[in-house]
Amino acid sequence: MLDFSVPVMLAIGLSFAMAAMAFWTWFYHDSKHRDLDDWIDYGFSRETLRHVLIYYRSMGISMLIFYVLFVGSCLTLQADGLNIFVDQAKTPVHAGPLSTAFFALDLVLRGGFFDIMEHFELSVTVVAMNRALRWFVWYCFVFRIYYGLTLIRIVVSFAWIWAKVYAVKRKQDANLDR
Repeated sequence: MLDFSVPVMLAIGLSFAMAAMAFWTWFYHDSKHRDLDDWIDYGFSRETLRHVLIYYRSMGISMLIFYVLFVGSCLTLQADGLNIFVDQAKTPVHAGPLSTAFFALDLVLRGGFFDIMEHFELSVTVVAMNRALRWFVWYCFVFRIYYGLTLIRIVVSFAWIWAKVYAVKRKQDANLDR
C-alpha cells in the first residue's frame, strides 16, 4: 500500500505538472513555431533573432527546472524511507545526490535517444528503478516521456528555425553585395 506522505504527494503533483507541460509544449509549441517562422519570413532582424533565442532559452530553463525537481523529489522519497532504487542484483540501494542525478540523466537520455539507448543497452548509471514500486515506475515514465517529447520537439523546431534564419541572412547578405 502506498503511503501518501508529503514526498509522495509532491511526486504525484510533479507528475501532473510534467504531463501538463508536455501537453502544453506539444500543442502550444506549434503556434509559437509558426509565429517564429512568420517573423523570420516577414523581416529578419536582431529583434526577431532575440525573440527566437528567448523562446528556446525559456524552454531549456523549464526543462532544467523539472530535472532539478525530479532529482530533489527522488532524494526526498528516499529520505522518507522508500526503496526506490536497486542495483544490478535487484538489491535495494540508497542513492546519493550524484547517483540520483545520473539516474535522472539516464532517463533523459532514454527519453531523447530511446532507440539507441535501448537497442545497445546503454546506461550512464548502475542505479535502476525498483520495479516492485509500480507507482515509481510510472513516475519515471512520465519524466522520461516529458523529456522525450519536449526534447525532440525543440530540437527539430530549433533546427528548422536556425536553417531558416541562416537562409534569410544569406539572402540579405547577397542583396547587400549587389
